[in-house]
Amino acid sequence: MQTNTWVGGGASYFTKELFSHRVRLQQAFQTALDEITELIARQGGTSPPHLRVVTPLQTTMSAGAGGFRGIGTAQMELLIRELDRAGDPLLEAGSQLQNACSVLCVAPGAGPAIGSIGAWAETQTRDLRKRLETITRVAPIAENGLPLQGPFLGMDTIGAGAAAYGLFGAFDTAPNKARDLLSRASGGDAKALEGILKLQREGKDASLAQRVSAWWKTLSPATAKELTSAAPGLVGSLNGLPSATRDRLNRTFLDQEEKRLTTMLSGLTEKAGWAVFSGEGRAGLEVARERVSLMLKRVQEVRAALAKGGRNGFPPALLLAFDAVNAHGRAVVSYGDPDRAHNITTYVPGLTTQVENGAADFDRARRTWSAADMFADGNQTASIAWLGYDAPQLDLGLITPGHTVAADGAAEKGAQELASFTDGLHATHDLAVPARLTMVGHSYGSLTTGKAATLRPPGTFADDLSPGVGTSQATELGVGSHVWVGASDNDPVAKLGRFGGDPDSPEFGAIRFRAGEGGHSDYWMDNSDSLINIGHIIAGEFDDVQKIFAPFLRPSDLSS
Repeated sequence: MQTNTWVGGGASYFTKELFSHRVRLQQAFQTALDEITELIARQGGTSPPHLRVVTPLQTTMSAGAGGFRGIGTAQMELLIRELDRAGDPLLEAGSQLQNACSVLCVAPGAGPAIGSIGAWAETQTRDLRKRLETITRVAPIAENGLPLQGPFLGMDTIGAGAAAYGLFGAFDTAPNKARDLLSRASGGDAKALEGILKLQREGKDASLAQRVSAWWKTLSPATAKELTSAAPGLVGSLNGLPSATRDRLNRTFLDQEEKRLTTMLSGLTEKAGWAVFSGEGRAGLEVARERVSLMLKRVQEVRAALAKGGRNGFPPALLLAFDAVNAHGRAVVSYGDPDRAHNITTYVPGLTTQVENGAADFDRARRTWSAADMFADGNQTASIAWLGYDAPQLDLGLITPGHTVAADGAAEKGAQELASFTDGLHATHDLAVPARLTMVGHSYGSLTTGKAATLRPPGTFADDLSPGVGTSQATELGVGSHVWVGASDNDPVAKLGRFGGDPDSPEFGAIRFRAGEGGHSDYWMDNSDSLINIGHIIAGEFDDVQKIFAPFLRPSDLSS
C-alpha cells in the first residue's frame, strides 16, 4: 500500500532534489571510506573489508500526471520530522569528518558536502512546515460551517491561492521577482509576462519554468482567457506551459502577425504618403518594404514547416515559439508532442540560421524524427527544431563581437535561452511517461548546446548531448558518459576545436560515432552513417551506434 504525502506540483522537483542529495551524501561517505582504506594499505596496515554505503530510498512524494493535487497532512508531518531529525546530526557529522580527514589528508570535500546536506535538510524542514501550516490554515469550510476533515487535502478543496507555484523550497519565503510578476499576471496584467520572458531569456533561474507551470495550472479560467486573448504570442512563448497550449496560442499569433504585416506592407506606398510622412523619401520606403516583406517571409516559412506535420508519416507539428520581428526571428517547431513523447530531441542549428531561410533546419528535424522513430520500438518521438537564438551570419557581423563564429558571445546568449527552453521541456512532460532528452547541436549550435549544459546542475539539462563545446572535458557537461560527437573527416569546421577542449579528440572524453565522409552540411543525408547513428542515440539504442572511440570501451568493443 502506498500513502501519498504530496501529489503533483512541486513534488516532482522535491523528489529529484531529495534523490540528488541522497546520492551526494552516499558519495561523500564512500569517498572518505575509500580514501581512508587506501591510506591504511599504503602504510602497511591490514585493509578492512570493502564497505559500500548503500541505503534504500523511501519517498512518499508522487509526481502525479497533472498539477498540484494535494498533500496528506499526517504523512507530510512525518516527512518534516524525518528531515528535522537528519539536519543536526548531518551538520555535526560533516564537521567531525572534515576535522578527521584534514588530519589524515584525505577526502577534503567529504565533510563539507555532508554538512551542506544537513543545512539543506534544515532549510526544507522550515519551508515545508510553513507551507503545511498555510494549507491547513486555509482548509475549506464545509456547508455545516465546520472545517473539512480527512487525511488528504487536494486542489478541489484547497483552492489555487494556497497551492500556487508549488510547495517546494524557498519559493515563497524570500523576495522573488518571478513570483511577484506572476502574481500580477494572475490579476490579468499581461505586461507582467514581458518581465517573465526577460527572466526566461537570461536563463539564470532553473526553477522558472516549474514556477510558470504551477502558476498556469492554478490560474483561473477567466484570467487565462483574458491573458491569452490580449497577448497570445506572449503567453505562448512561456516555457512551462503545456506544448499543446503553446501551439494553439502561437498559431493564433501567427495568424495575427500575417494579417498585421500584410496590412502594413500594403500601406507602405508613396501613394499613401508614407515616404513624405517619414521624411526618408523613396529609399526609406524601400527599406521599410524589404523589412516587412522579410518578416512576412518568416511567417510563410513557419507555415510551410507546420504544414509538413501530420503528413507522410510525420506526427502533427507544434509551434512552441514564434517571433517575426526581432533580429533573425525566432521559431521553435516540434514534430510530435514533447510532453508525451518517450524520446525527445532538440536540434540546435548554427551559422547563418534565419527563420526566413529555415526550411533546411525544419527538414533536418523531420529527418531526425524519421531516424529515431525507425529504432523507437513503438515509443513516441518528438523532434524539435530550435531556431531560438541569434546565430552568427555571413555578413559584417562576423567581425562584430557577439556575432562572429570566431567568438562565443552569440553562443553564450543563445545558451541562456536554450537552458530555459529545456527547463520547460522538463516542467511540462507527462511524468507517467518515461522520457529521454537528447540535444543535437550542429556547427556553431553545438557550442551553444555545450554552453547551455554548463548552466544547469549535472543531470538536469539532458540525457544525451552532442556539444561543441564550451568546456575542456566531457565530464563537465553534466550528462555522465552520454556525450557524443560525430565529425566527418571532410568537415573543416569540425577540426577547429576552438572553444575549450576539442570534442573530436580522445582526450576530451566523448564517444565519437561514425559520421560518414560528407561535408559540413551533409550529416542529415538519407541513410548516412551520421543520421542512422543519431537515430540510435535518440532511441537509446547505444549498443547499435557505430563507435570510432569511446573512453569507457575496449578497442574490441567498438564497431568495425
